[in-house]
Parts: sequence; structure tokens; C-alpha cells
Amino acid sequence: MNSTIKKSLFVIALLLICNFLRVSAQITPTTTGVNLFCKGSDLTLPAPPAGSNWIVRFSASSTTTPSTVITLVSGNQIAAANLQNGYYYLSSKSTTAGSCESDMQEIPVYVLKPLVPDFAAANFCVETPIAQLGSITNPEDPTITTLAYQWYTVVGSTETAITGATQKDYTPVSPTVGITKYRLKVGYVINGNKYCAQTVDHDVTVTAKPTKPTITPAQISGTASAVTF
Repeated sequence: MNSTIKKSLFVIALLLICNFLRVSAQITPTTTGVNLFCKGSDLTLPAPPAGSNWIVRFSASSTTTPSTVITLVSGNQIAAANLQNGYYYLSSKSTTAGSCESDMQEIPVYVLKPLVPDFAAANFCVETPIAQLGSITNPEDPTITTLAYQWYTVVGSTETAITGATQKDYTPVSPTVGITKYRLKVGYVINGNKYCAQTVDHDVTVTAKPTKPTITPAQISGTASAVTF
């Protein structure tokens, strides 16, 4: 009985270890040597050595025996539509018949999904600025939770960063009357660097403060009249 229990515990422990190793081998944005790509970008390799071709294989986890062969575009490019999180393995082989294939180089890749920023454009009187409230859809949460923010004013094709406006929300300081285009830019922060920024623009109308009324008593009706008695 004791022997059976020990064997069962050993099998369970072995399965747990294997599962841990499998999970730990999965790619993350902070995997050592990882190459980060914004969704929609191609992976382009340098040209292969003269007289040789690249061979690229793929595995979702780190391995010494990748089996999925990748078809390259123009001999050195993985199209954005086919690029995914995982490990690519690069080797070369001469076009000469009977040539050997080189050892493989492991290339870790993580593709960052696009952030979706927005803010509700809130018009206001120049005397009482209203906060522009940002909202972010983060498709990488909870893998990546740290984001960088920057607000801008935009005139034509020129954006000007607003000093200190580096939070999700922004309350305009010293606004001017008229229509101002504000831009919110948001990016991922990974190991202290910013990646794959996305932007959203909205026009905000700032109205002037009305002038002080200057009516005279004679213009006010319904007041008491002087009487004689």
C-alpha cells in the first residue's frame, strides 16, 4: 500500500514539474533576448549567405526539435499575418545538392496587440476647464499592465507635447478660447521602454466667459414707484 502511494505521489510530482517547465518555456514580453513586434509588422531577416537559403521553423515554446516549417516571403520575411508569439528557429543550407544544414539559432518573438485609447471630449468655459477623461482598452492585460501616457495639442500635422500631461486624464491649463485638437498617445512600458504607441484625437471647444451685464435701473420693470400722499 505504501509503495503504491509513493508511486502515485512521484507521478503527480513529475506531472507538476513537467507542467511548470512547459509554462515557464512560454514566451513573454520580458523573456531574455525577446524580439518585440507591434501587431501588423513583418519580421524581416537579412539576406541569406550567398548561394544559401534560410530555413525557418516555429514552436510555441522553447525546444530543440521545432517541427513547423515557415514559408518565407521573398526568402527572408515572415509576413505580419503569420507572425505569432513563440520561438522561431533559423538555419541556413547551401543550394548545392547534398549540402548540410547549419545549426539553428533561436529567435524569441512576442507580438504586442494594439492598445485602443479614447477620451470623451468635454467642452468647457475658458474660466472653468473640465478634465478630459481617457479610457484605454489593454488587450495585453494582465501580462502587461504598465502604460505610458502623453497628451498633445495638434495643429495641422504638428503635435506639441503638453508638459507634465503624462496621466490617463488631463485637465487643460491656461486654455484659449476656440477649438483645440487634443491628442492622447498611449504605449506599453516594458523594461523601462515604450512600445507600440496608439493615438486618439478629439476637438474640444473652449467658450469665452460672457461679459458682465450693464443694465440700468430704468431698464428694470416691476420696481416700486415713488408715490405722493
